[in-house]
Amino acid sequence: MGLWLKCPGCQAQNSLSMRVCPHCGQDLSKLAAAQRVYVIGPAAAPPPEPAPETPPAEAGAPQSAAPPPEAGVPPAPAKKPKRAKKKKS
Repeated sequence: MGLWLKCPGCQAQNSLSMRVCPHCGQDLSKLAAAQRVYVIGPAAAPPPEPAPETPPAEAGAPQSAAPPPEAGVPPAPAKKPKRAKKKKS
């Protein structure tokens, strides 16, 4: 629970320390008292991270089948092949 400032531009909940709304870019530091709307409630979800821009593939360049690994995400371990079960005699 906390106290949040509602952005007059996009109605997003922002922490009181925010000077600019990360959703729409509205300046929150110089709002008039009549424009300030405070909300008491649970923490608002953070804004989504923008997707990194990938350069277009050049003509004739080989394209890989697997997408590039995301930053900060470790690659998945390789799966081991299953062994055949031994039959009991």
